[in-house]
Amino acid sequence: MSHPGVPAWSSGLEPLHHAARDAARALAHRAGSALAGSRPGGAIEIIPLDRAAGRTAAHDVRAACPVPHYASSAMDGYAVHGPGPWRVVAPGSLAGGSDGRRLDDHLTDGAATSSGTPLPSAASAVTLATGTAVPVVTGGVIPDGTTTVIREEFATRRGDVLELSQGSPRTELAGRHIRPAGTECAEGETVVRAGTVLSPAHAAFLAVAGRDDVPVRTVPRVALLLTGSEVRTSGLPAPGYVRDAFSMSLPPMVEAFGGRTVTVRRGPDDAAALRSLFRELSAEHDLVVTTGGTSRSRADFVRPLVQDECHVLVDQLDLMPGHPTLFGAARDTAVLALPGNPLGAMVAFLLLGGAFLAGHLGRDPQPFAPAIAGEDLAGARSERLLPARRHEEGWVPCRAVGSNMVRGVAEAQGLLSVPRDGLARGRETVVLPLPW
Repeated sequence: MSHPGVPAWSSGLEPLHHAARDAARALAHRAGSALAGSRPGGAIEIIPLDRAAGRTAAHDVRAACPVPHYASSAMDGYAVHGPGPWRVVAPGSLAGGSDGRRLDDHLTDGAATSSGTPLPSAASAVTLATGTAVPVVTGGVIPDGTTTVIREEFATRRGDVLELSQGSPRTELAGRHIRPAGTECAEGETVVRAGTVLSPAHAAFLAVAGRDDVPVRTVPRVALLLTGSEVRTSGLPAPGYVRDAFSMSLPPMVEAFGGRTVTVRRGPDDAAALRSLFRELSAEHDLVVTTGGTSRSRADFVRPLVQDECHVLVDQLDLMPGHPTLFGAARDTAVLALPGNPLGAMVAFLLLGGAFLAGHLGRDPQPFAPAIAGEDLAGARSERLLPARRHEEGWVPCRAVGSNMVRGVAEAQGLLSVPRDGLARGRETVVLPLPW
């Protein structure tokens, strides 16, 4: 077998054997970051805001303007200067170009809606002198010189004369109902941090902060290479054959961590055929995920393939289930070789696949959360991650948690860590929340 050597993108990564959970996750995360950094442009693209939700910010993003970008009214009413009463004036008469018309007349020149309501920009050219007022609408520009806004229901107007209505609260004169510019953020302020998963609200805020687009990480492209001549994709398999548990479960898991499964291929238990498929997929994707064939028997073809084609970074996990997992670096891609048992494969993907995709996207890996054991749990030869649910007294393992079983993880809320020496009821441990 001819080994390809150490790919340039992974040259700074030290391999691990029988890796502990946290060390393996950290290495997979660094690998994702290293591979993304080796891509042209650093795996970054600029996209319009209407496509931003769900994507990951590639850089800190700063506001292009203050938000709000002008002082505005919080109420319909009148912007006034001084204690009153006030003379309601037209913007032109205050801006030096009065033609003698009232404000209501000016509104017909494009500063009002078809119903005669002032537009938010109607008072933008006004500077109020003492004893003057102009109508404003909610969200409308507050003219220079405004000392307060009188709400419509507290204002009495007779012709051009405006007064505070009898019995109205005097607090209306105390600088009320004005939203100063920049109260949400200042121009140039960082409003989104690198690594943030953008929500619809982020996109909306970037828009009002004057942005039209946003730099995001490119979505990692994932290929699945599902192996096993005994696997059946539908119906009831005969004895000795098994149903496929991966084509419907792994793609949503990839998506939950921000990736996209773009190719799903099936490979027979044949070394030459698997090698050809592997080389094809590894040339076009950021991560190739294989299933099965990672043990050391003569019937396991994936392990020797990965050892031959990759710089192996993680050679087995010091963990149950998922022990016979491999993670490696090929020339242009990362490779995650999962065990064939469904629960073992899902646990390994949640740990290493999720960490790799997070690193590729510039995100932090999903953290383990503190947990309390709800019952006594026996130890084993290595740490166990058991599908579990939260109960009143703590976390309790689900039924059916063997490496070949899926019922337990289907009912679980998280993966509960049980260390080698076991757990006594009430003892602190950690749990990895499931991303669904």
